[in-house]
Amino acid sequence: MAPTYKMGLNNRYYAVFSKEASGYSMRFPDIEGAITEGSSVDDALEMAVDALSAILAVGRKGRDYKKPSSFSEIAKIASKGDLVLPVLPDAKVMEEYKPKKRINIMIDATLLADVDRVVKRKKIDRSKWLADSARMRLKGVFQA
Repeated sequence: MAPTYKMGLNNRYYAVFSKEASGYSMRFPDIEGAITEGSSVDDALEMAVDALSAILAVGRKGRDYKKPSSFSEIAKIASKGDLVLPVLPDAKVMEEYKPKKRINIMIDATLLADVDRVVKRKKIDRSKWLADSARMRLKGVFQA
């Protein structure tokens, strides 16, 4: 059994892209079940980044990951005509996939109205704005 491997933002996994009638399918040989597709190589690569980022953000209970294989190891198992490309996760995409929790809080009505004016003007989500504000405040607390 391979040792457990901690996946992170700096992990490059190689994906195998195969030409199909409708575009390209993609799979990560090192991550069982991680497959997707796209209408072009660029589209499939974008979907691969999304798939890898989601797996890193959410994790997969009960599954261990081995250290990513090298290009040459993946190239050996790819079929003739397949493309083997490196894929790195995207921090922004990972943030979108992180589990969220709905909470019920009490907040001053005037403060909430001020927040709502800001988020409406900037066309952003209130929950995301509140979470970002909390992160900035916590950063100051933990750096002090």
